[in-house]
Parts: sequence; structure tokens; C-alpha cells
Amino acid sequence: MKKLLSKLLRWFNPVYQVVYTTAEGKTQMYTISKPKHKNEFGNSKEGLAVAGFRAHCYNRGDIRSFRYDRITSLIKI
Repeated sequence: MKKLLSKLLRWFNPVYQVVYTTAEGKTQMYTISKPKHKNEFGNSKEGLAVAGFRAHCYNRGDIRSFRYDRITSLIKI
């Protein structure tokens, strides 16, 4: 029963793993909520209308920003 409930929760609230390289060059893996277009942001200094997205990071327990040009991989788990 517990496994079934866990699968149902993941179906309604999917979780993703992202391998991300920080500005300092460190590569780490984060578990995040589903990225959504409504949470995208831009960067006016670089002239980008869309530079990345914000999502809940389960590793840090808070909202984090992820730039598209620094994402190595993004998979649904």
C-alpha cells in the first residue's frame, strides 16, 4: 500500500534530477520539482528574454534558480 501511495504522489507531483554546473565550475546533482514555463526568468544584462527557470530544490529545501546554459542533464525520476 505504501508503494502505491508513493507512486501516486510522484504521478501528481513529479520529481526531476538535474546535473548542474555552477558559476564557479562545480558540478552537482539536485533533486527538483517539475520545471514550468511560468517560472522562467530572463537576464537583461546579457540580452536574454529567457535564461533559466526557478524550481523547488529538495536538497536545499528552498526555491533555486537554474540557468539553461549550465544544465548538463535533466531527467524525470
